[in-house]
This record gives sequence, structure tokens and C-alpha cells, in this order.
Amino acid sequence: MGGTMTPANPMQRQSIVGFMIRSLLMASVCYMAWSIRLNAVRIYGRVIHEFDPWFNFRATEYLAENGWEKFSTWFDDMVWYPLGRPVGSTTYPGLQLTAAYIYWASEYFGIGWTLNDICVFIPAGFGALACIACAGLATEVSGSYNAGVISAALFAILPGHLMRSVAGGYDNESIAVTAIVLTFYFWVRALRDETSYIIFAPLSALAYIYMVIAWGGYTFVLNMVGVHVFVLVLAGRHSSRLHRAYSVWFLLGTWGAMQFQIVGWKPLQEMEQIGPLGVFLVLQLVEVLEYFRRKHKMDEEAFRSFRLKVLAVVVVLSAIGLGMVPHGYFGPVSNRVKSLFIKHTHTGNPLVDSVAEHQATKPDAYWLYFHLVIYLAPLGLVPCFFRLTDSKYFLVLYLCMTAYFSRKMVRLILLLAPAASISAGVVLTIILEWAIRNIFHSDTEEVEEEAEEEAEKSATSTPLGKKGTKNEVKPSKKNKDAKRSKEEKFREHHISAQFLKAKKIFSSLYASQKLLRTLLAVLTLVTVSVGLFRYYNHCQMMSNNLSEPQIILRGRSRDGGSVIIDDFREGYWWLRDNTPEDSRVMAWWDYGYQITGVGNRTTIADGNTWNHEHLALLGKCLVSEEEKSFKITRHLADYVLVWSTRYAGMYGDDLAKVPHIARIAGSVYSDVHGDGYYMQSQTEASPLLRESLIYRLHGWRLNPQVQPLKHFEEVHTTKNMMMRIYKVKNVAERAPHGDYSPWVKKNVVSKMKAYNQKK
Repeated sequence: MGGTMTPANPMQRQSIVGFMIRSLLMASVCYMAWSIRLNAVRIYGRVIHEFDPWFNFRATEYLAENGWEKFSTWFDDMVWYPLGRPVGSTTYPGLQLTAAYIYWASEYFGIGWTLNDICVFIPAGFGALACIACAGLATEVSGSYNAGVISAALFAILPGHLMRSVAGGYDNESIAVTAIVLTFYFWVRALRDETSYIIFAPLSALAYIYMVIAWGGYTFVLNMVGVHVFVLVLAGRHSSRLHRAYSVWFLLGTWGAMQFQIVGWKPLQEMEQIGPLGVFLVLQLVEVLEYFRRKHKMDEEAFRSFRLKVLAVVVVLSAIGLGMVPHGYFGPVSNRVKSLFIKHTHTGNPLVDSVAEHQATKPDAYWLYFHLVIYLAPLGLVPCFFRLTDSKYFLVLYLCMTAYFSRKMVRLILLLAPAASISAGVVLTIILEWAIRNIFHSDTEEVEEEAEEEAEKSATSTPLGKKGTKNEVKPSKKNKDAKRSKEEKFREHHISAQFLKAKKIFSSLYASQKLLRTLLAVLTLVTVSVGLFRYYNHCQMMSNNLSEPQIILRGRSRDGGSVIIDDFREGYWWLRDNTPEDSRVMAWWDYGYQITGVGNRTTIADGNTWNHEHLALLGKCLVSEEEKSFKITRHLADYVLVWSTRYAGMYGDDLAKVPHIARIAGSVYSDVHGDGYYMQSQTEASPLLRESLIYRLHGWRLNPQVQPLKHFEEVHTTKNMMMRIYKVKNVAERAPHGDYSPWVKKNVVSKMKAYNQKK
């Protein structure tokens, strides 16, 4: 009938005209993806956004200037004072390597691109490349080139993808999505036929290796492929093709991943990565069993007995092997992974719970980030259950798994975006093809031929058990079982015949109502067009919102005009231009990357959040009363920086973050009451908060309730009072770099509670 997508094989022949049209459409899709991501550049210029991108930019500068060898051993003493951080072994360097190689190529060929410009435009460029990979995956899954183009068009402007790929958002996810979709496309392509794995399994492994060095979310890709293989085996779709493809992919991909310091032996040790290893071993066992079955020509009963014996031996040997593994070899499941299966407020780590992007996703966020795609995507699964293939199994698993994970953590909406776009593209293609076919030419003859063909099949089918047919039931030793089996098959055949008869009647009615079908097709086409028009406008609106760089803001003047608010960069530039080069700046970890990236000054902590105890010490300094805080702060910092954006009408400043700061401090220091620091209203603070250093630095001179400071001197407040900087008086002599001062170790660090929660 008209709603069936054909052909089933993406290797279908295309006409030259069709190929040209689809190529032009894909070029338009890529341009649209590129253009919609440049809104920030058009308004603010070529600026690096937010917080994490500033670390990435600074690390890229170091790599471009010093090369890979020095970068891989780089110990940064301008961060996490006084401890420092080994950047080379704690960074996924894919983003930096990508930008550095583009920069080196630009220098070599005399193009003259600046490193800043390259870093600004990389997210937009990779956003366009991701659309090409999305088109390939959609085509492979659906068997339709049209579905590939439509899926890519939906994906190109989808806010769920835009959220991490606008120009200036120089973050790991901006290239990771492209690597994810490319890995998945090559993976399902490797399963198309018996020889596909030779080329496409290694290509999928290479894309996976790039994904590994791009983003810590590579564990999702690893497990997604592993689950796909495991489900195929359970569904009885094991084949030598599957065994070879996964073996090549897993061995090459895992070997490549382990070459990088930040990964090391994790694929063979961490619980969240050990599952695909188990799938690999199970697949080898299944392949060995099948080999012996074929070699010795075992019947079902002999093979069952042989399989049980082998499994018993494997279980015993596995138990012995696991018993010999040293205690602690396998690491625990991280709290960030735990948060995908339990409430985000109960991970056991207040640091993980404090990060906004780790919060559970609210239902209305799906409309914001997906619009009509979120309603079309579930419908796209329906065609997958007709003529099931390995690639269709993959799409079903991909959509279901990412839908679940996106519900648990808002940042994982990003993972759902490609799957939802492909599934929505599949069903949208079916609808549009049906509508266009019924509007522009009649398919009555095609439907009638199909109905006659089905009727002929029904008429010529010989009942089960008749001699000379393919469905003949062979005599069995157990007559009762044979009879029961025969009766069940007969009932199934009868039901099938009734279904074909009903289908024939419906097909005849469908073919006879040409005018009604044409009107319905026109109505469908108009409805879809209106929906897509609204989808485009919604995506444009969301693009404008997602393109706000946060380090620069837009506001309204009294006469209603648009004004640029640049307080944050102004404050960082003040630090850069008015403080000694070795100055240490204390601020909550959120701002650390910008302080080093823009202000070029040493920070106490930043977004890497690798040391919970050190963050708790920083939190203790900020929430303690001034006198108590000063005794510690004078050993750590020369300046203290706070965000005070509520004086400009934005209430997400340091006072809003105090409850999380206090909980983190209280998780390590018993004298900090983690639940006692909060704002009772927009202007009224809790008793403990009113006495804290951060409250007094935030409100001095601007809040009449705040008394004069004794140990801290205000040195700069930005134009719109959104950032305040204080100089620490009577700073203590610096201890050797790499450890706390003797006073801090004796009087503060020694009193820490044990805290071993893995982040």
C-alpha cells in the first residue's frame, strides 16, 4: 500500500536526476546547519562562550605553541592552587588536537586563520558534518535516501543538537556528537552484508577512537554497540558477520582508546565499561560452539548437550579466574553513572548534585529542545518492526536508551537528538511520500496489482500437511506433540488467510476512492507543511536563546533599545591589567576557567572538580564568618572574586549557589552546617548566611545590612555591579608550590572527615 517505505535496501539504484536533487538538498541542509549556528557571531563577534570553553581554548593555545609531547606532560601550576593539575593526563584532547591541526594547516598553507577564530567556528562546522553522518545512518536504517535527507534536515536545526554546537561553544560535545553518529553509521553499515565489515568495522573503530579522545561520554557509545550485539544474539540473529564485525570493532577500538593517558586500562577495569568486554567474550564462545556444531554436524539434541557441558566448564573457569583477580582491580560505578539510575539528589555526592546539567529533565524541556520531533519519533519505531534488520534493531535500542537517559539528566538530551531526528525523519518520509504520490499521480494500478498478488498467494497456498508442499509436516516419534504442532500451525495459517482476505477488501476500497485519497493527501501535505514551518520558527527562536554566550549579555536600555552588558570580561580584564602576574584569585569553581582563560591569573579551583576535599576547603573559606575565613584565605589567595548579578536583576549569582557550596564544605568539615546557608527570599538571608564571608563580600556598600569588612578591601566593582573583586589584607608568606602551608595542614586539613566518594 501507499504507506510502505521502499526499497528496503539502501543500495537501491538512484537516477542521476534523483542523485543530483538529493545532493543539492544535502548541501542546503549543511548550509542551514552552519548558518543557524552563527547567530552569536553576528551579534557578539568571534567570542568564546561560557566557562568550559575557556579552558579548552587555553589548552589549545598551549598545544598549538608547544606541540603534543609537551602538552601530554603539561602540569599546570596556575590552577587548583597550591596543588596544580596534570592537564595532559586528565584531559580528553580530541577538541584541542582538532583545532591545533587546523591551525597548523592554516599556517602551513598561508591561510592565516587565527586560533581564536578556528575555535569559535569548529562547533558550527562539526554541526554541519554531523548532519551528513545523520543522513547516512538514517538511510542505512530505513533503506530510503529520502529519509536520510529529511532526517538530516530535522537534525540540522534541532535545538537538542544546537544546545552544544553553536559557534563559540568550544566544548567537547560540539565534536563528540559528530563522532557518535559517525561511529554508529559505520557500525550498522558494517552489518549490511558478509563483506561490509572489512571496510566499515575498522572505520567505525576509528570514529570511536576519535570519540574517546573527544568526550568522556564515549562509555555510552561503547555500551550502545555492546547492547546492540547482545540483543541480536538473544534475538537469534547471531552470524559470522556479526562476530567478525564486533570483534574487529571492539579489539581495534579498545586498543586505540587505551593509548591515551586519560583512558588507560579503564575499558578493562571500570564497571560501566566492562559489559562490552563480556559481550565480546560471549560472542567468541557462541562462535566456537557454532563452529563445532557445523564441523561435527550435530543435531539439536546433541548440540544442546554439548553446549551445556561447555557452559559448565566456562562458568567454573570464570569463577576461578575472577577469584584470582586482585581486590580493587575492578573500580566502582561512578556517582555520575549512578545518577542515571537513581534520583539526582541521592547520588551521595553533593558536588555532582550541585551541577545544573546533572539535574533530571523536566517534561516541558522536550518540547523546547525537540518540538514536533518528540511526537514523531515514537511513531518512527513502527516501521522498524516490519522486515526487521540488524540496523532497525539498532535504531529501536538507540532511541529507547537515549530517551531513558535524557529523562534522568538534562545534558543527555544531546544523545537523544540524533536518534529522535532519524526516527522522526523515517515516519515523516512515509507520510510525505504517500501524500505526494497520491496528489501527483495515481497508484490505483499498483494497489490493484498488489491486491491480486496477495489473493493469488492465498489461493495457491496448500494447507499444511498436504503432500508435496514446503509446509509438509514430517512424521514424528511423538504423535501427540506432532499433532498439537500441526493444529497450531493450521490455526496460524487460517488467521493469516483471514488477514490477507481483509487486506484485499481494504485494498480494493482504498483503490476505488481516488478523489478521497487525493483530498486526504492534500490535507496531510498542508498539515505537515504548517507543522514544519512552525518547527523551523521554533528552532530559530531557540537558536537565538542558545547563542547567548553568557560571558557577554544583552539587556534593554530605558528607551527600549538593546545594549551589550560586558561586566564579566571587564572584571577579568581588570585582574589581568591591574594585579601582579602571580596573583592568586579565590572564587567558586564555576568561574575558574574564565579567570585563567580571560584574566590570566592563578585560581584556587575550576570546572575540572577533580579534588572534592580541596573544593570543600574553598567552600569553607567562603561560607565561614570573616575572621575564621581570613585565617585560611590569607594562605591561599591574594584576591577574592564574587558574582553579584542580582544587583542587575539576575538572581543566579553566588548567593543562589551558597546552599551547594555549604553542602560540599559540610561533607568534609564537621563545623560547617551544610543546610544552614540559604536565601529565605530574594532579599532576606538565613542567620548563618548573613555572617558568612561570601554574603558580606557580595553586599558590602550595596546592602545596608552588611557591616564594614576588616580583612578584605574592595578594589573593583564592575559597571553594572555584577562582579566584585576584593584584595586580601596581610597575606601570609607562600609555601612551596604543590602542598598546603604548614598552618593550613595543621589547623584545617588535619580536621577533614574522610571522603572517598568517586565523582
